[in-house]
Amino acid sequence: MTSFFQASGGSVTMLSNILRQSWLAMVYRCSGAAVSFLFGVSFARMMTIEEYGALMSLMTFAVVASTVGLFGQQFRVLREIPSIAVRKCFPEIGSIVAKQVRLACLGSIAVTLVSLLLFVVAHGRDGIFGRWQYCTSVLLILPLALIEMQGSLGRALGSVNLALMTKDVLWRLLIILLSSVLFSTFGRPLQAGDVLMIATGILVVLIPAQNGYLRRLAEGYNVFTVAVKRSNDRIGDILSTSGPFWVTSITSVMGGTIDVIIVSVMVGPEAGGYYYAATRIAFLLDFFLATFCVPAAPLMARLFDENRHAEITRITSGASLAAFVAVLGCVATLAAAGDLALMTFGADFTRAYSVLMVLAIGLLISTYFGIGPIALNMTGHQRAAMQIVVTTWAVGLLAMISATWAFGALGAAVAGSCAGVATRVWTAAYMYAAEGIDITATATLIALARRTMRRGPSEPLMDAVRPETGATILDLRPRVRRSGHDVRDSGR
Repeated sequence: MTSFFQASGGSVTMLSNILRQSWLAMVYRCSGAAVSFLFGVSFARMMTIEEYGALMSLMTFAVVASTVGLFGQQFRVLREIPSIAVRKCFPEIGSIVAKQVRLACLGSIAVTLVSLLLFVVAHGRDGIFGRWQYCTSVLLILPLALIEMQGSLGRALGSVNLALMTKDVLWRLLIILLSSVLFSTFGRPLQAGDVLMIATGILVVLIPAQNGYLRRLAEGYNVFTVAVKRSNDRIGDILSTSGPFWVTSITSVMGGTIDVIIVSVMVGPEAGGYYYAATRIAFLLDFFLATFCVPAAPLMARLFDENRHAEITRITSGASLAAFVAVLGCVATLAAAGDLALMTFGADFTRAYSVLMVLAIGLLISTYFGIGPIALNMTGHQRAAMQIVVTTWAVGLLAMISATWAFGALGAAVAGSCAGVATRVWTAAYMYAAEGIDITATATLIALARRTMRRGPSEPLMDAVRPETGATILDLRPRVRRSGHDVRDSGR
C-alpha cells in the first residue's frame, strides 16, 4: 500500500494522498461503526439487561485502564516516528519503540494488579466491582495496551490497515461470532464474564498476527519488541517526557467513556445499558473527524517539523467543515428517526432518546472546532494539550457527578457534551494563538466566501478549496520557529 509519507511533493500530491488514505480509513471506520453497532445490538439480545450493562461498563473500564497503563507511549510513537519513517531508519525506530513497549508493559501489569485489588476491596458490595465473575475484565488490560501500541506504530509507518482493522473491526466481529456460538450451544443468556474471557483470548491471538504485519511494513526488521539494547535512558526520564502525552490520553479516553461507568454505578446497570446504546449511536457522528485523523495525525507531525503551517491549516480546516456538514445531516436524521435507531437494541431502549439527542448536538458543535488535542500533540504543544484536557474534564467530571445525582442519565449527557465542546474550543483557540494554524471550519468558510464573491460565472466553486489556487486559507503567516526544536522535549 502506498504510504502517505511518500507525498513529499506539492500540495496537490499531498492532498490527494491524504484523501486516498482518508477514504480507506473511512471504509474501516464505517465497517467498525457497523460492527460496533452490531456488537451492542447482538449482546443486548443475548444477555439480560443487567449483564449487558455490566459487560459494556467493564469493557469500558478495561479500555480506560489500558490507557492508563500505556503511559502515553502510543502518542509518543505517533509523534516521534513519522519523520524517522520517511528516512526508513528501521533500526532506530526499533530502538525507540522497544523502550516505549517495555514501559507500556510494565505500566499495564501494574494497572492490572491495582484493578484486581479494586475487586478485592469491593467484593460483596453492590455494583459491577462487587462480583468475582466480573474480575476477568482485568485480563483485557495488557492485551489492549499492546494492540494499541501496535496500531499507533502501524499508523506512524503509514498503514491505515494496521491502525484500524484489528481493534475497530476484527476484534469485535470475532467476539460476536464466538459468543453467538456459545449462546446457540447452551441456549441461555450469556454472562459478562464468559464474553470477557472470549475477548481476551481473541486479543492474545491477534497480537502476534499484527506483529508479523509490522515486520512487512519495516521491510523485515523487527520494530515491535521489548528487547532493548544497553542504553543510558532511565525509565524515570522516559516517564518525565511522556507525562503530557500520558495525561492527555488518559483524560481523553475517560472523557469519552467515564459517563457510562458513572451512570452504571450511580443509577444502575440497567440505566447504564440504555445509556451505552445511546452513546453507540451518537458517537457514530464522530467518526468523520476520527477517520481523518488516522492519516492526518502523523502527517501533521511531519509538516510541523518542516514548518509548513499553511498546509496544516488548509487540510485540517477543510476536513472540519466537511465533517460538520455531514454531522449536521446526521443530527437532523436522528431527530426524526432516533427512536427507530434505538429500537434496534430493543423496544425499551427508546427511553434513551433524549440522551441520544443531547450527545448528538454536543458532537455537532465539537466537530465545527476541529480535531482537538491531537493537533496540539502533533505540533509540539503536548503540555498545553495536557493542561487543557485535564482542566476541562476535571470540571466536567465534577459537573457530571452532580448532574447524574440530580437528573440521572440525561444530566450525565449534558455535562459530558459541554466538557467536550469546551475542550475543542479551547484547543482551537490555543492552536491559532500559538502557531497561527486554524483547525476550525472557520478558515475554510471564509476562504470559500471570498473565492465565491470573486469567481467568474464559469469558474467552478470547488476552485475555492483547491490547493493549487495558492493562498486560499486566509493567507496565514505563521511565526518562524526557533532552531533546535526537539519534538520529544517540546511542549509549551
